[in-house]
Amino acid sequence: MDQTVFIVDDDAEIREALSLLFRSVGYPVTAFEQASDLLDRALRDPAGCVVSDVRMPTLDGLAFQRHLRAAGVMLPVIFVSGYADVALGVAAMREGAYSFLTKPFREQELLEAVAGALELERSTRAARRERAAMQAAFEALDAREREIMLAVANGEANKVIAHRLGLSEITIKVVRARMMRKMGAASTAQLVRVAERLGM
Repeated sequence: MDQTVFIVDDDAEIREALSLLFRSVGYPVTAFEQASDLLDRALRDPAGCVVSDVRMPTLDGLAFQRHLRAAGVMLPVIFVSGYADVALGVAAMREGAYSFLTKPFREQELLEAVAGALELERSTRAARRERAAMQAAFEALDAREREIMLAVANGEANKVIAHRLGLSEITIKVVRARMMRKMGAASTAQLVRVAERLGM
């Protein structure tokens, strides 16, 4: 999936300068005058990162970042500020900003921040999709398969599971094999890792 650099700045000249900079290194760019303009746009699982002025007239950067998270938009945010405001920078990072740059900054510094944010977004998006696939596979299990998955993940042997559930060991082996196949787990160790990812 192509990643886009979403620019948010109320200064048209800065929007244009940043757009030219990012396009010069091959990044697709979409620019907005206000944070609300980006929030109003129907972003469905967007890929990329946000480069935003932290001080804007209608919706400040920190509130914007919170609104993004509330909307389920998990894009890394790079804030730029015309003021050397340490407290604001610390607050932005605590809120989950990827980076906070104070003007004037070197173009290379901003490009490196964007490259890092895009790499982070790629890896976290892949991890979210992997977990979603695991969750979907788990939800496709029937009640008995889920019960046995939990038992296997907790380290119980087939014989122990069979005794506790009042089933034959052969039945446990058959159900276990079917469950492993549905979960895409080639080994018990892999199944345990899947269970851990699902918070079991």
